[in-house]
Amino acid sequence: MLHTYSVNDVLNAGERIRVLYKVAAVSSVISGSLGGLLGWLTSYWGAAAITAPATIIVYLMGVKLVEHHLWKNKWSRLFLGISLPNINGCWSGTIETRRRDGEFIKGNTGVMTVAQTWSTIGIEFETNKTSSYSTGAFFTQGASHLVLTMEYQADVAEPHWDDDDIHAHKGTAKFRVPLERGECDLSEVKVPYYTDHRETGIIHLKKLEPNKENALGRK
Repeated sequence: MLHTYSVNDVLNAGERIRVLYKVAAVSSVISGSLGGLLGWLTSYWGAAAITAPATIIVYLMGVKLVEHHLWKNKWSRLFLGISLPNINGCWSGTIETRRRDGEFIKGNTGVMTVAQTWSTIGIEFETNKTSSYSTGAFFTQGASHLVLTMEYQADVAEPHWDDDDIHAHKGTAKFRVPLERGECDLSEVKVPYYTDHRETGIIHLKKLEPNKENALGRK
């Protein structure tokens, strides 16, 4: 489930407005040029009247391209001034949990998937016992880590509904991405979390190879 996310000022919270201004300017130039070219080819200068509605159409197409594709491209990011981190990917995860009675549990494993566009994101974590998904997210940047703080909902898989050690719950997790010279290192990520059942823990993630990510996407 994709939802919107927000960023702090270090990550240029006003970036979206500046990018949309640039998309609008480029759309105006493209539609104006097309209107002028059409008028020159047809000798009908009333063709320039299409400029206004054409600008709107080109702008909407441009925003859609930025939303899903251009924001990830190196050169278009540079031109548009996009600095928002791209953390799309899949990771294998090992969970360590400390229950509220102090018992320490580890060894459960799963796969975490992050699907991100320019303005939306969705994080899912699947194990053989639970299925978790994000409901809200917020990017911040520290001295050595990019941190995606997320609220999530975890549901218990049907075969484990009667297991007293597993409960559906809500919680908060922090997807902590190491920064190397200002760039995100997504190879290994730690995700500390706590739940509304007063349990705490950490998920140790290792990035899956692209072919394994594609295999998961086809399932």
